[in-house]
Amino acid sequence: MRKISIFGFTGSIGTQALELLDVASEFEPHIFVCNKSVDRAEKVLDKFQPKYIFFEDKDASNLFNSKKYPNVELIRNKQTLVDIIETDPSDIFLSAISSYEMMDITYLIAKSGKKVLLANKESLVVFGNNLMKEIDKHKTEIIPIDSEHYSIYHSLKNTSLDEIKKVFLMASGGPFFGSSISEIKNKSVEEALNHPNWEMGNKITIDSATLVNKCFEVIEAHHLFKIEFEKLGILIQPQSLIHSLVEFIDGSIEAQISVPSMSFPISYGLFNERSQKLAQDFSFDFSKTTTSFSIAPFPEDRKFLLEITRDIIENKQNRGLIFASINDFAVKKFLKKEISFGDIYNLIQNFYESFEKKEITSFDELKINIEEIKESFKKE
Repeated sequence: MRKISIFGFTGSIGTQALELLDVASEFEPHIFVCNKSVDRAEKVLDKFQPKYIFFEDKDASNLFNSKKYPNVELIRNKQTLVDIIETDPSDIFLSAISSYEMMDITYLIAKSGKKVLLANKESLVVFGNNLMKEIDKHKTEIIPIDSEHYSIYHSLKNTSLDEIKKVFLMASGGPFFGSSISEIKNKSVEEALNHPNWEMGNKITIDSATLVNKCFEVIEAHHLFKIEFEKLGILIQPQSLIHSLVEFIDGSIEAQISVPSMSFPISYGLFNERSQKLAQDFSFDFSKTTTSFSIAPFPEDRKFLLEITRDIIENKQNRGLIFASINDFAVKKFLKKEISFGDIYNLIQNFYESFEKKEITSFDELKINIEEIKESFKKE
């Protein structure tokens, strides 16, 4: 039996992982972590019985009826969670908590020497250089769970980077594909959350609508595959059927195509192989279906996001943290209907240059810088 921990088990990716685990007998649920979804958590525990459960939100932890699940130990504080991970590590960690609120846990499992299924792109945006050093040092196995990075992972498996001219990550364009910033600046929260292809959490769905998410993924690809900015690009593929394009130096292009589902990377990460069972639900039969594939360039009026992305990759320091923090602040205000959709872009443009750029060489320095940036936003 292999022990598996899921950080973000009540979210979209965690839920899909549990669906796969439901028909697999070789895994032992170990540590389940979520933020505050007590009702969802209890529904999961009615079927799965992990050894430990942890709620990041203190109120949720207090609401949880631990007496109902006597075989599940409630972890009361983060330090206890850290101690358990260090002394009783899982064989597989699935990191699927969006944002960088639990960066310390991501950093810890990066040093575990175990297998990590990584769906937390912000950790690489914010602390990528240091994380990858620990991953390489401890020989931790990383399987990217983002569909784009998973497809690139397979395309590059038996290919030298010297043969690669360009790697394109594909974006759906979200609900506002084809519209300019001026046309979408007053779109509502409900409209922005109405993604045409994917069911995701609110934060990442808004990031998809702004295209910030795809910029995060470019930074993630840089760290995961050691590809410089000049060899990375973004294209819009509204059907979400093509997940990446790899252009070789001879001009030929390799595309990774599948129906939009995170089950492919999650299943491969769990079982170390492509599963024939997935074909029953997710096979794409070209012989019976007329399908159109359209590809469009990254919109011109959002090129400033790519310039920020370039700056982060080429100049590093705390630039990724600044970008992620401003975006996180803006998205939260938008979801609370305190600012307009267009103001997300305005805040990113107006504040990215205003924060001090400095080197971060340790996790302690990162935590201090996170708190400094948070304090700055409280004044806004």
